[in-house]
Amino acid sequence: MAHNDNVIRTRWFEDIPIGEFHVFGSHIFSEQEMIEFGTLYAPQIYHTDPQQALDTRYRGLIASDWHVCATWMRLMVNYMEKYALGVEDGRRNGAGVGFAGLKLLQPVRPGHTLTFSHEIIAKPDKVIRGKWGIIRSRNEAINHRGEVVFRVLIDILAQRAPVSYTHLTLPTT
Repeated sequence: MAHNDNVIRTRWFEDIPIGEFHVFGSHIFSEQEMIEFGTLYAPQIYHTDPQQALDTRYRGLIASDWHVCATWMRLMVNYMEKYALGVEDGRRNGAGVGFAGLKLLQPVRPGHTLTFSHEIIAKPDKVIRGKWGIIRSRNEAINHRGEVVFRVLIDILAQRAPVSYTHLTLPTT
């Protein structure tokens, strides 16, 4: 579903359709960055030492699940921030309120390129503090072979429209 940037930036909870899909971008994982991240945050030899990693069940260096998740988060925030530029009407959409099912489904090795995406999969019928709705999304990374290697579900808040609001009619493409 393609949208004009101004349309996306001015939407309320009610305007966001289930099934909306965005690609946040791609990232190539290097050996050096895997070792650096692993050394700081996940100090297992299969994240920090390419030679010793050969003797593990992974048979080589792999990125930690948290490294892949942190990369997803950076790309997602960069992507979503461009839609917040210029919005000065007081709305504060996008605060995360839930995170479930983080899975690294395939090893990510040096040189692998992952493409990260986000799809709205549900809008639970729940009002938070009288003005917020929950948007549930499935976030994934697909590797260079077309395999899903990372998945996580997140819930974010989106402000509900005032009673006087006339909902957007989005153009179809």
